[in-house]
Amino acid sequence: MSTNKSRAKSLWKKVLLVGDSLTQFGFSKDGSYASLLADYLQRKCDVINRGFSGYNSKWCKIILPDILNEFDPEDIALATIFLGANDSNLPENKRQHVPLADYKQDLKDMVDMMMKKGIPKEKIVLISPPACDEKAWKKFCLESNKDFTKCNLTAGKYADVCLDAARECGTKSVDFYGNMMKRDDWQDLLCDGLHLSAAGSLLLFKLLKPAVDQTTSELPLVFPNFNDVDIEDLHGCLKPFPE
Repeated sequence: MSTNKSRAKSLWKKVLLVGDSLTQFGFSKDGSYASLLADYLQRKCDVINRGFSGYNSKWCKIILPDILNEFDPEDIALATIFLGANDSNLPENKRQHVPLADYKQDLKDMVDMMMKKGIPKEKIVLISPPACDEKAWKKFCLESNKDFTKCNLTAGKYADVCLDAARECGTKSVDFYGNMMKRDDWQDLLCDGLHLSAAGSLLLFKLLKPAVDQTTSELPLVFPNFNDVDIEDLHGCLKPFPE
């Protein structure tokens, strides 16, 4: 007898967020871009956070197949890959640093994995790593007994390569680094020099919103609006997608 379990069809489409601590903290008070997405997409999509603090592209590429196996690709409305903040550590950080060319190839490999799983390239977004406020992050590292191995110019190179990978793969992209650096107050978009503040999360949400709208605007609400409920025929009208 077959031991394969059939996966029940989900009523809600999914927005899948893959990344490092910037994604893991996406439902936190400051790094709240995932919370903003979840609120915006209520009763249309579930926002699934698969962020892993400290991980780089090489590690995430290894675990991505297990993440993707959780879902029916037809249920994925949008998938984001938000990596590079750790990869762009300087080479002396041997645990997290990933060479620039390897980082680019890792991103392309992850996109390829998603596409082979059945997620169209039009539903994949690569988000470039953020800028780094070296002064603030160095202070945080000293206070936390961590080695300081970040450089904002280097982060910019990884951001450029991320955008190149998106162009070569034909996916959507968000130039988070570039949009941060356009602002005179860009340091305020970070809470500790590296991770997002509430203002930074809001900016990222706004930058993601066009891609989110493009892939979710036609999705129906799951279950009818309050005003559309027929109280004389509750069983007849309270269907997931009423006609």
